[in-house]
Order: sequence, then structure tokens, then C-alpha cells
Amino acid sequence: MSWIRGPIAALLACLVALTGCSGDPERKKNETALPPGEQTLQQAAAAMRDLKSVAFTITTEGRPDIAVRGGEVKLLRSGDAQGRLQIQQAGLTVETDFVLVGDTVYYKGLTGAGYQKAPRSQIIALYDPSAVLDPQRGLAKLLTAARSPRTEARERVGGKDAYKVKVTVPEETAAPLVPGLGADLTGHVWVSAADHRLLKVRGTVPVSSGDGDGAVTITFTEFDAAYTFKPSA
Repeated sequence: MSWIRGPIAALLACLVALTGCSGDPERKKNETALPPGEQTLQQAAAAMRDLKSVAFTITTEGRPDIAVRGGEVKLLRSGDAQGRLQIQQAGLTVETDFVLVGDTVYYKGLTGAGYQKAPRSQIIALYDPSAVLDPQRGLAKLLTAARSPRTEARERVGGKDAYKVKVTVPEETAAPLVPGLGADLTGHVWVSAADHRLLKVRGTVPVSSGDGDGAVTITFTEFDAAYTFKPSA
């Protein structure tokens, strides 16, 4: 009967192993539960296309070679906006508070002594926040233009369940959102599992030294909030 002991021992070892001979059932269940990347991005594009307003933050890592190095912005679909930006100019990072209303931008210069007034064109030459909610230039366009989307995981973003989708966004599509971008944006987007809204974008960006990569992350909150903007002292 010794010929039977080998197969029985192997079967018992398989049954008591954590992963089992057929693999980890829970892991396989999680993998099959993730929605297809293309479907997830299509749903996100539809959810973002008709937003009336949004708040977003921009953060960077590793001194990427792009114009905007950071910021916090509240934006209306009309293009009016209020916030703070860190902009790279002539090798220096300049921070300014701004209020963009109609054809006028109110901004605080380096002295910080109250708002100065200038044409809208002065800020959009550096960064145009209105592009974010523009269906032809902004988030909806980014989501539909992304290549080879693949859902990789389900994670928490800002306290919400989200699908993490790997994407590559063509340079011409990502450039309105990331001014100064000189290559395709490769990284991930996170889409809310509940309402399909885009919660975060993170992509690699070449650094100014030309050696290696940095990263830019844009996080979105306060969807459809009733904002009113006006400059104050």
C-alpha cells in the first residue's frame, strides 16, 4: 500500500495549504469582481461631463518639468475660479492667490498686499483652470482618450471606494490639464465605485534635469458645490 501514501500525502498537503492547489479562491474572486477598464472610464467620462463645479488640488514630486508645481482651485463650469497656484517661471516657483471672474483675474503679487487686477488672458497664458470641466479639453476628454485602460485594484481615496485603473493619456489630451507636459502621461486614475466620478489622477512626468521622472497628482472633491467667487482684501 505504499504506492497510495504518496498521492494521499500530496492531496492532504494541498488541502491544508493556505493557497490550495487550485489557487486562492478569495484572490480570484476579487480579480474577477473588478470591472473592465474601458467600461470604468466610459462611466467616469459620463459622470464628469455635466459637472457644474469641482474643487481640485495639484501636487508634484521630484521637480517635474511642468509649469504648475502645486495648487488648490475651486472651479465653476463657466470658467470662473478661485484658488492658489505655485507656478514655475524662469527657474523660480512663484505662489499667487487668484480670483478669476469673467474677463478679469484678480491676483496677489509677491508682496501679498491686496489684489491686483489684470485681463483674464494673463493667467490663462500660464494655466487655464477652465479646461478642467470643458468637455472638449478636460476630464471627460482625458478619460475617453486614455489608451489601454486596465483596472488593477479597488482602493480607498478620500474615504471613498474607488477603482484604480492604469492608463496612458496622449500628450495632446493631457497638456491642457498639465501645462508644459512634453510626453504622454502614463499612470493611474481612480474612479468612484459608487457614482463613477473621477477622484484622482496620478502620472509620471520627466524632471527638469532630464534625469529620471517626477510625478503629478490631481485630486478632485466637492462635486457640484454652489460656489460664489469675489476678490477680498
